[in-house]
Amino acid sequence: MAAVPPARADGLRISAFGDSVMLGASNAIVSSLAGNDVTVDAHEDVSLLGSLGTLQAARPTIGDVVVLDLGYNDGSDLTAWRDRIDQAMTILQGVPKVIWLDQHDWQAGRAEMNDELVAAMQRYPNLEVVDWNAVVVSHPEYVYGDGVHLTPPGQVAMGDLVRDRVAAFIEARIAATTTTEPPTTTAKPAAAAAGAPAKSQLRTGGSGSSAGGDDNGWIPVVIAGGALALVLALVLRRQWSRPPPRRG
Repeated sequence: MAAVPPARADGLRISAFGDSVMLGASNAIVSSLAGNDVTVDAHEDVSLLGSLGTLQAARPTIGDVVVLDLGYNDGSDLTAWRDRIDQAMTILQGVPKVIWLDQHDWQAGRAEMNDELVAAMQRYPNLEVVDWNAVVVSHPEYVYGDGVHLTPPGQVAMGDLVRDRVAAFIEARIAATTTTEPPTTTAKPAAAAAGAPAKSQLRTGGSGSSAGGDDNGWIPVVIAGGALALVLALVLRRQWSRPPPRRG
């Protein structure tokens, strides 16, 4: 498997639960997630059914991410398997990310169990099913002859895969919490009516000029106009007040 960049050291709390498959990869998983608070609870011969109590007991201490590698020791009855998936995801409700590695298709019925996991993603938005089966199909040297347990290269590969998915979760969280503010623009004042100054130009007060131009420049115009009107009024009044001329 190609090397992937390490997860950021954001101090995530990551809890992993699994059977003997994960037990073999436990050191690789912890090493690949250096910089985070990682715990691995993996045991031989444990099933998803048998892990429900473990998940329930651990729930108060579970933080950001849960990694599951369970199902190899469960029967292939799909109704029972679906019910166990629902019970596990109900316990893990509220966990931001649940990463579930599916099974290598090592015997009849396992592909259908993987399909049930994929279908569960529609019911549980926090669930991500990782196609470990496809990894093993591409690299059969990752498992021993039983098709289940991991060789040393397979252990490293599982650790890398978990690290890759945790890194993707971190990137998605950063993208979801980063908001892009639109650029701030200052609206220009609306155009003034034809022949009239803008409102900002009519402001008075103080000795300075407004952003729209010289406010005081309008005051002489107003005064001159008023004086002219007064002169015209006096002339007209005087003209009207003269007595009519006498006719001889």
